[in-house]
Amino acid sequence: MRRRDLGGVRWIRGAPDCDHSVDPPLQAVAVDDDTFVIRQSKCVHFEAPFLCLLVGSERALLHDTGATEDAELFPIRRTVDELIGARQLELTVTHSHGHGDHRAGDAQFADLGSGSIAPIGAEGVAGFFGIQGWPEGGSVLDLGDRAVDVIPTPGHLDDHVALFDRTRGLLLSGDTLLPGTLTVRDWNAYHESIRRLARFARETASRGHPVRQIVGGHIEMSASGELYELGTTYQPDEAPLPLSVEDLFSLEAALEDAGKTPRRITGDRFVVEPVAASENGPSRNRGRAE
Repeated sequence: MRRRDLGGVRWIRGAPDCDHSVDPPLQAVAVDDDTFVIRQSKCVHFEAPFLCLLVGSERALLHDTGATEDAELFPIRRTVDELIGARQLELTVTHSHGHGDHRAGDAQFADLGSGSIAPIGAEGVAGFFGIQGWPEGGSVLDLGDRAVDVIPTPGHLDDHVALFDRTRGLLLSGDTLLPGTLTVRDWNAYHESIRRLARFARETASRGHPVRQIVGGHIEMSASGELYELGTTYQPDEAPLPLSVEDLFSLEAALEDAGKTPRRITGDRFVVEPVAASENGPSRNRGRAE
């Protein structure tokens, strides 16, 4: 099966004046026939999150639902239905974490059966996925010929999870790791989460399932490594979306070097920014838990 490298995708990037934007409300890119990465337009909501749709033989999984509830402005449900097409599949909706820019679109899926939409909060998330001993435990979702590992990654928020699609080597890292600012509210929890994620990457590679691309929840950095300003609706020269497993290991090493003392860390593809749990983060998608 041919698969698209997300590193070469030119995503919709907003406009200096959104009244004159020609961007559609969202952009859906097919990695293959059963794997889709969807970006919300920055002119619909400046957070411009990335969502992922994974389709198995028995179930489809939508991970995150975007920053906008209104289906006229952001037709995520219609888009998902079109991508699934005639396939008669149960749809499950999950979230990288509970911040509003990753779950506002849940309202468009309100007609799904009970238990189809994951709750927010660490206790609810652990129960939904059947994770014992949060955050050290994990679980596996079976979509039908498609196993997806669920790895707790609190630190940015206490209910954060990462997903790993073994069949494609895609690690969906949400706001834990992305090209931009990594806002950390619980330093020790985040440090342990990155250790856990790096350990998972090494172990799964040893079993023949290497991490091939890491897909985060946002792009916040230019191709030259500069962070875009908070609230911008235009990012003309964005860095590529996917990160590599080497970027994960680089983050792990930087955190090990920092130890238990929270401090700003500047890497080639990310900036770690510790903030108090009660504060908004320094970049656009970091402080919203509405």
